[in-house]
Amino acid sequence: SHLTPSFSRMGGTRQEANPNKSAKAIAEKKAHKQYLWDQRKKATAGKDFVFKYGIAIMGVVVACGCVFSGYTMIRGMIPTVALDNPDQLKKVFFGGEPWLLHCMNVNTTMALSFEKAAKKSSVDGLVKYGVIDCSGKLPSNKTFFQRFKTPSVNFTKTPVAYLFANGGGPDKVPDKIFADAKKLAAWAEKHSKPKVQELSWSSSFSKFCLHRDACVMLHAKAKYQPVDWMKDVMASHRGVPFVSINRKLHKTSFDDKVKAPRKDDVPRVAVMQRGPKKEDGKSDYTLTPYRGEWAKKDVAEFLKHVVTKGRKTKDSVVLEDEPWYDNPPKGYMDAKTKESADKNKQYREERRRQQQQQQQS
Repeated sequence: SHLTPSFSRMGGTRQEANPNKSAKAIAEKKAHKQYLWDQRKKATAGKDFVFKYGIAIMGVVVACGCVFSGYTMIRGMIPTVALDNPDQLKKVFFGGEPWLLHCMNVNTTMALSFEKAAKKSSVDGLVKYGVIDCSGKLPSNKTFFQRFKTPSVNFTKTPVAYLFANGGGPDKVPDKIFADAKKLAAWAEKHSKPKVQELSWSSSFSKFCLHRDACVMLHAKAKYQPVDWMKDVMASHRGVPFVSINRKLHKTSFDDKVKAPRKDDVPRVAVMQRGPKKEDGKSDYTLTPYRGEWAKKDVAEFLKHVVTKGRKTKDSVVLEDEPWYDNPPKGYMDAKTKESADKNKQYREERRRQQQQQQQS
């Protein structure tokens, strides 16, 4: 032990004798560790960035794919109304259920707003969406525009659609809302609600009654506004027109068969039904007035019995001549005047006979 020199004698400490333990070496090691730690953090941050935003980008791609697939699916669900299918055409045009038809052919593309509106309606709406070639020939050898006497539109340049609902139409979608899917869907839902057609002209009477298998007439003292429960009843008979007749302003050939209303808000209900064509090409018309209470259950049961099941009641009557509205046929008033004169003559003769018998007795 006496041969080993002490560190104190050599003028230094153990740490100073070991270069790895020096303050400088320790500082360098700490700096190197910090450098390695910083490099690791950068590498980890890069991986996190790639993972995080890579997942986000994949999500966007998947979402876009789902949206595209969704619209592709919706487009595939929108039916085409075949021009050579009379039964389908009759159901869409006159069945009463609301249909919004987009005019299309091989030279046109479906409007994106129409697809979006169809998707919305499939979730929370009642309107059905379809496409039809408005320039093609219907079974009547007329185009859509010719058949319904509506102005022709070049739909290969300007997208256009028409609404059929409640036995009426076609009603053209306003151009200003066609490009907005939300407004388009809202417009279709609003205008497809059941409504009462006010008969102001003989032409409207022909359109909604004479040319239909049946129509429900509401004889009122003024312009009629249906109560809420009546709207529910109408919704159950969308294929049948409901019309109002202001008895203060208009005359019909069957006024004597339907009593005039007593109250402003309670109309007289009657159903007119058209029979099959006879050999002369004309049809008989049956009128069935409603005699029950003005209540939802009773009116609904009456319409179900007469309109849906096609049955008659004890009050049903076959009209002798074709019904008219405001415009009686030529010679009608002369015939009525003669009939009234004959009745007055018979009455006077009967009265004279009774007086003679009383004098003799």
